Formats: sequence, C-alpha cells, structure tokens
Amino acid sequence: MSPTTQLAKSEKSVAQMPAQVIALDSREGAPANHDKYLRVLQLSDLLSRNLIVSQIIETFMLEIANDIEHCGFRFICSDTDISIEKGQCEGTSVNYRLTIQNRLLGELTVVKQRSFKEQELSDLENLLCALIYPLKNSLMYRIALKSAYRDPLTGLNNRTSMEKYLPREIDLAKRHKQSMALMVMDLDGFKQINDQHGHDIGDQVLRKVGQVISQVIRNTDLVYRYGGDEFVGGLAQTDIHGAIDVCERIRTSIDDLKLDNYDISGHVQVSIGITLVRESDNFISAFKRADKALYRAKVNGKNQIIIC
Repeated sequence: MSPTTQLAKSEKSVAQMPAQVIALDSREGAPANHDKYLRVLQLSDLLSRNLIVSQIIETFMLEIANDIEHCGFRFICSDTDISIEKGQCEGTSVNYRLTIQNRLLGELTVVKQRSFKEQELSDLENLLCALIYPLKNSLMYRIALKSAYRDPLTGLNNRTSMEKYLPREIDLAKRHKQSMALMVMDLDGFKQINDQHGHDIGDQVLRKVGQVISQVIRNTDLVYRYGGDEFVGGLAQTDIHGAIDVCERIRTSIDDLKLDNYDISGHVQVSIGITLVRESDNFISAFKRADKALYRAKVNGKNQIIIC
C-alpha cells in the first residue's frame, strides 16, 4: 500500500505516489514530472541519513523552505510523545496526517502568514512523499532503542540502561559539584511469595512494586530494575536528608502494599542501602558502597534503610 497524507481540515484524502514510483525512470516522460521525482528522491536520500525524528523533521522543513514559503511548523506524534514546534505558529495553516499502511506516523502542521496557493499545496503534498519512509524508519528505531533499555515486566529502565546512563549522571553531578544519592533496594519476603504462589504472582507483585517506586520518585530521578527483585535508583541534586526521605516513603509504601487482590497470604517489604556520591567516586565505587549498605540492612533485620 502506498504512503498517504491526509488533509485534516477537509474530507480530501491525497494519495501520494507509490513507493516504487519514487525513483529515477529511464523511460521518456514529462520533464517537469521527472524533476519532481528527482527532487523527492534526493530529499528522501538526505533524510534517510538520520535516525533522530526531530532532526529529520527540521531538515525536511529547512530543505523545502525555498519551495514552500512558511513561517513555522509543528509536528506531533502522540504514540511516542514527540512534539516539535519551530518558528511562528500563528497564521494560516495546513495540517497533514502522515500515514503508511494504516499506521499513523504523526501530524505535521505548516504555518504561513498569508494564504497558501494551490501550487504551494500541490508541491508540499508531493514533497511529503520524501518524508514518509525516513520518518517511519526513525520512529521504528526510536521504539526499538526504547525497548532495549526498558524492563518489559515493570516498565522501569533495565540494567543495560543503568550501566549506560547512570555513570554519566554521576559524572555530571561531580562536574557541576551537585549532590547525588545512589540507592540499592532489595525486596524482603519475595522469595517466599515466588515459592508459595508461583512466578506469575511474583511477576504481578514486581509490577506493583515498580509502580510504587515510580510514584514516589521525581521525574528527574532515575530508577532501574537491576535484576530479580533488586532495584537501583539515582537521586539527582539530593542530599542525605532528601535521600532518606525518598527511601522512607518507598519503604513505607511497599510495606503498606495490599496483596489481597493477588490472593497472597505473604507480605513483601524492602531493604535499602544509600550512599552519597563522593568526589573520588565513579559509578562502580558508589554502587559497591550502596550495595554494602543494603547488605547491612538485610543482616540487621530487613525492612530498613542503612547509610554508608
């Protein structure tokens, strides 16, 4: 099925050229059409060199500036939480729903201070053909990349994500001389739940714990499922008192979890080790210290917070 763009402000549906037509054709044809095909092909090739959605959209709008006069644009893809706006977006606008094989890639709004001419709209709809496949590929890449760093069970970031991003956050905190806390958490009583009720129930409990932790931390904080029933958090611009407060809210929230809905007779709690990042630290040294504090919390009776 060919890619399509649909005008959102009318019932008109504009079918773009099939993908196999967007190529140089050695057969004789109208020179004007040949130039249009060549322009689309060249633009598509340029856009395909990038896999970042924002850069693809911005490059596209920059490249068509000489063809279609405009003062601003807006691109929104709600499925991937992408929203890009550049220039002045007040004036006469046209809105296109970019789709391929019945899949919505996003909505592009182009704004002009004066009304669009019919030829400008025709040229714009033709050039949009060059955007469809590079945009689709970049969105697929974004989804794949996000999936690679996401724990499918809890929805939290996974260990791979932690090992990639948390060391960088620690380096940034040290460089800007900002306090940062690292916490390592391990559930108490989870093994008994798994043993007595099975891994399906255990997975449901882990999902609930992930939700609880996500609700407690700030948007600027980082939390990861390290593996099994162990979680790691990085609290940016947080001193020891702030870290204790966050950890205590996590501890009490997990302790208060009602598991009756899961048909569980057991109880789940959490032990937490905390450390502040030091000037001499790297990620490994800070993590080992927080993990040592977690071990002490386990040995000392569990369901508690230890600072190291």
